[in-house]
Amino acid sequence: MHITTTLDPISLKDAPKNPQLHLRDGALDIYFESSENMTAYRDMHVERPGADLNHSLDNPTEESGTDWN
Repeated sequence: MHITTTLDPISLKDAPKNPQLHLRDGALDIYFESSENMTAYRDMHVERPGADLNHSLDNPTEESGTDWN
């Protein structure tokens, strides 16, 4: 399946099918209203939980024998 969208993901406005303002990402073609919007889209950080969350959020503490007063 291949998807083409002319809705600029930054401005949320309909963009013309300009090959210079076009980005192909796998099976997705995205057209942008301006080169600034295309650059902003490319510069967005994408979360990749498998790679980005490699630190444990567990905070083990030894509660026995600790004087909290």
